[in-house]
Amino acid sequence: MDRLRFRPTFWASVVALPVLGVLVALGTWQVERLEWKNELIATRAARVAAAPVTVSDVLRDGVAAREYRPITVEGTLRNDVAMRLINRTRDGAPGGHVIAPLVLADGGGTVMVDRGWMPVDALRNFRPGAAEPARIDGFVRDYTVRGAFVPDNEPDRNNWFFLDEAAMMTASGLSGPVGFYVQAGPASGAPGTYPAGSVPDVNLRNSHLEYAVTWYGLALVLIVIFVVFHLRRSEA
Repeated sequence: MDRLRFRPTFWASVVALPVLGVLVALGTWQVERLEWKNELIATRAARVAAAPVTVSDVLRDGVAAREYRPITVEGTLRNDVAMRLINRTRDGAPGGHVIAPLVLADGGGTVMVDRGWMPVDALRNFRPGAAEPARIDGFVRDYTVRGAFVPDNEPDRNNWFFLDEAAMMTASGLSGPVGFYVQAGPASGAPGTYPAGSVPDVNLRNSHLEYAVTWYGLALVLIVIFVVFHLRRSEA
């Protein structure tokens, strides 16, 4: 009577074991990424819910701890040099944002304010208004690196495809950049009017658990195939 025995062959082991190690390592890396992503989301959510700070607080605390923190800024809102940030959707609807410089009342410089989103038809008909004193409750946001497929800004046509603090300062004829901009919150305007401010979306795409299960699953399949293959060879 034949007995089933597990006798791995040399070359099959040489090929399978490194592959198994790679699959397990990829699964473990995705678990680590999952923990990192969850911590990042939790940190952002905690910052959004924190107490408001001032520009001085933000500049003192540094870059690492500032984004998404609530902030209150006061000064002269230069609607007369407001800019259109185009090609931005909201709930699937096309539109864009209105960006206006705020000259800080304490003489601390100028901060760009994203006043909020408006639908595409309203944005096309948008015209700069009058400068006015303003107090804006919003959130600290960092300028991001321009994407590879994002077109060049068109300051002469007031078409902006990405936020560029230096270029916007030049276009508005102002100075004193602070290195970040303010996203106006939902209370910055009358309900149902545009531009409409909002709370930053702190959620990030998080598929690392699915990726980890996939890599570990492939590792398990490889083990099963390896064992069954050599059991069959021994029996034969």
